[in-house]
Amino acid sequence: MRSGMFGGSGTGDTSGYGRLVRAVAMPPATAPPYGGVFDEIADSLAAALVGTGFETAVERVVVDRGEITFHVRREHLI
Repeated sequence: MRSGMFGGSGTGDTSGYGRLVRAVAMPPATAPPYGGVFDEIADSLAAALVGTGFETAVERVVVDRGEITFHVRREHLI
């Protein structure tokens, strides 16, 4: 007799994979130059942060799968 979806009972796991866990690996930081338009974007952001400082506000920059991500320190978010 089944109870719950896919025969699971009491675990809350409704995926059918029986608590299969996979670690998520985040991409590492990317060192400049970032390439193409990404360098222009980073330079524009650095120019806008002249008073604060790009290195102070931005924790790390990641270029992965054709996208750029700026990790901004919490205290510099509005």
